[in-house]
Amino acid sequence: MENLINTSFDKLCKVYNKYFTLGYLNSSMSDKLACIALTCYITNEVRKKGKSVTCYDILLNVGKHFHEREKQTFLKSLAVVCEDLMYGCNNFPDFGIPPKEMPKQLQKLLDNYCPF
Repeated sequence: MENLINTSFDKLCKVYNKYFTLGYLNSSMSDKLACIALTCYITNEVRKKGKSVTCYDILLNVGKHFHEREKQTFLKSLAVVCEDLMYGCNNFPDFGIPPKEMPKQLQKLLDNYCPF
């Protein structure tokens, strides 16, 4: 924790942007938030059924079309953000999307991925 206190804001931003940015989702803020919320919602619903699953598992399943490198970088980073935001929460926004349609909508949102 001491290292964090002694780290400049600019350096923290660089670390975040390198490892956890959603900037590669070439979309609006509401779409980025929907991507996170839908991932959390789906993960939570699967966990309610007694299955041990992570946000990363869900994203790998929905984002099958991603190349291995993006699975190990972007999807993993997105999953970490989702897991963090899920912590201590029991319900998640559904953006008016029926649960059965959520994986398709999440895939559409992930299709906005543009790594440059």
